[in-house]
Amino acid sequence: MSVRPSSVALWTGILAGPVAWTIVFELKYALIDYVCRNHAHWLYWIFVAGGLLLCAFGAFSGWGGMAGDHSPRARFMGIGAIALSITFAVFIISLAIPDLYLRPCE
Repeated sequence: MSVRPSSVALWTGILAGPVAWTIVFELKYALIDYVCRNHAHWLYWIFVAGGLLLCAFGAFSGWGGMAGDHSPRARFMGIGAIALSITFAVFIISLAIPDLYLRPCE
C-alpha cells in the first residue's frame, strides 16, 4: 500500500492543533507546583508560544497538502486542517488569558 505525500501533510495538519492544545493544557496543569515554587511564571508563556507555533505548523502543513493534491478529499482535509489549527490556536490563547491577571500561586 502506498501513501501519498499529501496524505501525510494533511493528517499532520488535522492533528497538530488538537495535539498542541492537549500538550499546553497538560503542561500547565502538571507543572503548577513547580512554577509556583520557583516563581517561573515565564514558563507558561513558553508553553503557549510553542503551542501556537505547532498550530501554525499544522495550518501550513494543511495548506501544503491541499496545494500538492487537487482532489476534493485533499481540499476538504486541507480546509479542515486550517480551520482546526486556527480554532485550537484560539483555545490556546484563551488558556493564556488568566495568566495575564492571576499568578500561579493564587
